[in-house]
Amino acid sequence: MQNTSRSSPRQPSSLACVPCRRRHLKCDSLMPVCSRCQTSDLECRYVRSRRGMRSKPDNPPSPLFNHDVPLFDADAFSNWLNNTTLPPDLDAGEALFQSLGTPQTFDMPSLTDDAISWPEPEQLSTPGVAYDPMIQLYYQNFHRSHPLLVPRKALASHLCDRIPAYLLSIMRYIGAHFYPDPAFKEEFRGSAYAIFADSTVRDGFKVQGMLLLAIVEHAHGQDESAHRTMQAAIDLALDLGMHRSSFALENSKGDFMMEESWCRTFWELYVVDGLLATMRDQSSFRLCRQRTDVRLPCAEDAYTSGIAPMSIRQTLNDLERSWSFGQGHCPSSFAYRIHAVQTLGKVMEVNRSLDMDMEARIETVDASLASSLMRLPSSQGSGYDSSDFDELLFQAEMITYIGLIYLHHPRSSMRFASFNGRTSCARLRAARETNSGSADLDPHSQKFLRAADHLSNLATLPNPIQSRTPFFTCALAICIVVHTAASLVVPSAGKVESLKARIQLGFGGLNVLGKVWPLAKTVRQQMVDMYQEVGLR
Repeated sequence: MQNTSRSSPRQPSSLACVPCRRRHLKCDSLMPVCSRCQTSDLECRYVRSRRGMRSKPDNPPSPLFNHDVPLFDADAFSNWLNNTTLPPDLDAGEALFQSLGTPQTFDMPSLTDDAISWPEPEQLSTPGVAYDPMIQLYYQNFHRSHPLLVPRKALASHLCDRIPAYLLSIMRYIGAHFYPDPAFKEEFRGSAYAIFADSTVRDGFKVQGMLLLAIVEHAHGQDESAHRTMQAAIDLALDLGMHRSSFALENSKGDFMMEESWCRTFWELYVVDGLLATMRDQSSFRLCRQRTDVRLPCAEDAYTSGIAPMSIRQTLNDLERSWSFGQGHCPSSFAYRIHAVQTLGKVMEVNRSLDMDMEARIETVDASLASSLMRLPSSQGSGYDSSDFDELLFQAEMITYIGLIYLHHPRSSMRFASFNGRTSCARLRAARETNSGSADLDPHSQKFLRAADHLSNLATLPNPIQSRTPFFTCALAICIVVHTAASLVVPSAGKVESLKARIQLGFGGLNVLGKVWPLAKTVRQQMVDMYQEVGLR
């Protein structure tokens, strides 16, 4: 009888586990764990190779969505994902399918040669959800910009049982925006919007889902739809009492990650409400004056680890009081971002005011914006490594510069007419007729032009632009408008060339964002038309 022990020579195998393949090591393909992974205590997971022996086509795999043609090749898809940078949600960030901090080996849906296996709805509470390719893309590209949902690691824990199927569908829909084929996301749109068909669902998860969809609708240029979805999310959140600290405590069941997620959900509502109001009409920031005792979010590393910090009970009012005396410590990058939106709300209030004597209030808000910039740590971390980039600090800086532009532009001599494009982005454009250039711009013009310079500089930071918040589209559009107007009035040829370089930088950023978000593509064309309309080449 033939010896079948582990010591006998093995025949060539059609499989090699992902860890061995990525390290270019020979794999003995033992099931369920190969020898190398067992020795190294790594999670062993298989993706069938397209090389070597082939399985007989007796039972061909079912194509995705029951289409006759598979959407993508598994090996190519895995390689594409592995060649990109993951956020620091995992304990070990090298391998895409590496363990999420759990020693046991899960039976995950595997990728075949011809199709990708998606878990059925009844299987969505399994640890395999954390390895769903579209959900991985969501966490890799979108979550760091709007980190309200539980960290990806939590999807491999008991918390996954609490995440409703419709919220996972929304995550897949957002993640599909980052797949190379732009049409791929439409396969997920229907299931993402299914939540709106069920009016009986009224919980915090529905608020999270509507908030995420409002951001996506804005990024698609669907202004009115984004506004309606956002208002519905705020209505439901206030009805549920999410603006009170008791909501997070009562709905977390003692789990820190869940409690933190609920706190973040209210504050993400606050941030997005402020940004949408700024881009829309500067009069619909509902949560600006909403009384709340919800604590500020903790630091991202604490949230990802699931270990609650020693003291995390600081509110926005507490932070304001401590900073007014030149003291206090901001608990997180998220909190800096919240404070930036609060100051942006003050800009909107000043701009809506009908008082005659506004100089003192303008100076106060201007000082608040300047002091906010002084307090901000660097979003680049310790260097120019994109993995060390802090997206939330980047947004805090972006929001503060937008506040400076919106504060000073209506009061400057370099005014703009209303922007006529059907987008909720920069509702400004350079005037067709301008006075002769002057060597001395008035103080307001100098301040918002300098703010636009700093804002455009954010496009040069090392992390991928397409992974930044979709609201960066509007920031780049504002920069292009300001720099286009400035190029018409400044007398220095050298300065004009510098402004044109910044305008081109903005066009480049919109071009990259347009590969993911339709609004950026639309706005870029509108900015090009405006640029040509005013006679610049």
